[in-house]
Formats: sequence, C-alpha cells, structure tokens
Amino acid sequence: MDISTDCSLLVSGSADRNVKIWGMSFGDCHKSMFAHDDSVMCVQFVPKTHLFFSCGKDGKIKQWDADNFEHIVTLQGHQAEIWSLAISPSGDFLASSSHDKSLRLWERTEEPLVLSEEREMDREQEYEESLNQADPTVIPGETSKEVTLAGTRTLESVKGAERIMEAIELYKEETEKLIAYQENCKAQKKKLPLPQPHPLLQAYGDITPAKYVCNVLRKVKSSELEESLLVLPFSYVLDLFPLLEIFINRGWELEFTCRCLFFLLRVNHGQITSSKTLLPIIDRLRTTTLNRVTKLKDVIGFNLAGLKYMQQEIESREDVQFFADATGQLKEKRKKKKKAENKVILAMAAAGL
Repeated sequence: MDISTDCSLLVSGSADRNVKIWGMSFGDCHKSMFAHDDSVMCVQFVPKTHLFFSCGKDGKIKQWDADNFEHIVTLQGHQAEIWSLAISPSGDFLASSSHDKSLRLWERTEEPLVLSEEREMDREQEYEESLNQADPTVIPGETSKEVTLAGTRTLESVKGAERIMEAIELYKEETEKLIAYQENCKAQKKKLPLPQPHPLLQAYGDITPAKYVCNVLRKVKSSELEESLLVLPFSYVLDLFPLLEIFINRGWELEFTCRCLFFLLRVNHGQITSSKTLLPIIDRLRTTTLNRVTKLKDVIGFNLAGLKYMQQEIESREDVQFFADATGQLKEKRKKKKKAENKVILAMAAAGL
C-alpha cells in the first residue's frame, strides 16, 4: 500500500490482481481496478500527485490516474516477476527490481502521451496475444492431432486475408460493372463510352481487376500466405477459384498460383467436392494446370541445358573450372590424405615398427 502526499488517498494492491483506491477521510473504496495478470507486488504514488505506479508478477509496470481511475501507460522491459518500485522525489525517475536479476531505471520524457493511442496499442497487443494463444489449426484429412500448420496466426496474416477479401470484392464490382456496360451496348445497339475504372486500378497503371487480385496475393508474405488463405471464409474461396483459373490460363505467377490452388484444395476438400459450382472449374484446372506446369518444366529444363552447355564451352575455352564446388574439392583432398596416411600406417605395421 501507499498514501498520497496530501494524505487524501490510499492505494493498495493484492494477490487477487486488483488495485483498490481508498479515501482517507471516510475509509470508503473509490474504485477497484483489475490491474495485472498476476499478483500485484508493489504500488507507489508519484510525489505531490494522484498518479501512482503498480507492478506485478506478470512482469509489467503500469501507471494509473487515481482521480479519473484510468490506466495511463504500461512499461515493459523485465523478463520475470517485478518485486518492488521506487520513485524519485521529483517524480522524474522510477527504479524497478525484478526476479530476472536486473535493476531498471525509467525516465519521464517530454513526449506528449495520448491516451486514445495507448488504448489502441493495448487492444492490438491483446488481439495478437489472443491469436497466438488460439488452438492451432489441424490440417483436414490428417488423423494425427499433432499434425498442424507450421506457423502462428498473427495480426499480419489476418490483415493479409482482409486485403485478399477486399481485392475479390473489387474484382466482383468491376466485373458486374463491365457486364452491365456490355448489356447496355447490346440494348442500345451502339458502342458506349467505357465506364471509369476503380481508382486503385488506375493507381497501378490501369491494370485489369484480375491482375490486381494477383498482385494483392503476391504481396502477402510467403510465411503468412497459408494462414491468410486459411482465414478466408468459404464464400470467398468460391470466388477465388475462378480467379486462379484465370491466372493459370494467362501464365501469371504460375508456381505461386499452384501453391495457393493446392493449399486451398487440401484445406477445403470436403466442401469443394460437395459444391456443384466448383466441380467444372476443378475439372478444367486439372488439365490446364498440368499442361502449364509441363510447359514451364520444359522451358526450365531447356534453359538449364543451355546454361550447362555454356559452362562447358567456357571451361574448355578458358581452361578453368567454372562454378567450382570448393567443398567437394576439399573433401576429395582429405580423402586422399587419409588414404596416404593409412598406407603409411599399414606399411609400418608390416615392417614391425
């Protein structure tokens, strides 16, 4: 517990994780606040103010306003339980001691503190922690409970899924706009001026809506891609399969597109097989994907053969070994050296030395 400088307030902390503010005049409890995720170890008023700090076994130091009952800021730096606090008489410095065998000195800066921004940062951190603590997603079709996705669901993966959904919605809007334009042209039997494309498409150089979706997918981090696709609702997966067919037919990011396609097929296998709208698309993808991948494999094999031929020509002309594997050469030298040593040892043993 601690008492304020003007002796009007008393603050107490307990193992019930709560901090209580008491009035010294009548002994009434002004407010009880849930302060820490573990036992509260120390509370300390800032001299000549009604601001106070609390620390707990959760490794956090928090500043509070005893008049407005608001949490001001959280200080994180210790790696274990914090046992005690001490504040300088001016209130500019705060010292803390922890079970991690460290002492930390905190200094008050002149930087203004906006409470709304601090609350927003706290909410984002709590959301990330809730995502990390969520149960890992079991891969469908696997019987072992230990087989899960290698990765952690983070705020970035959720944001990636949201960007993909926004891109799909933009594609649907632009497609509907184009269909309506074509119907108007047929109805009036003349060519009308094209509708204005979406500002995002103009910003990317007047690209097509399908190309925009491909760019958004490509910008998702490789480590976050599978988690982002896993977060997608199945209604958006239904819209994404025709787009993947367009990507493969046009040869856009073929390897990346196949990775997305195979992952979605594996994860949503049960729902896909029961969907009548997707079966024709899957059947077309089965043939087009095989043809495209085979062509890509042939191109890569042809280029690789050409590079090897160029390597042989350079090596024969320059009389040097091009792109020599230094590790393999070192191993060969060691093998020869070891064989020579073994021959010497066998010769000495035969001579009786």
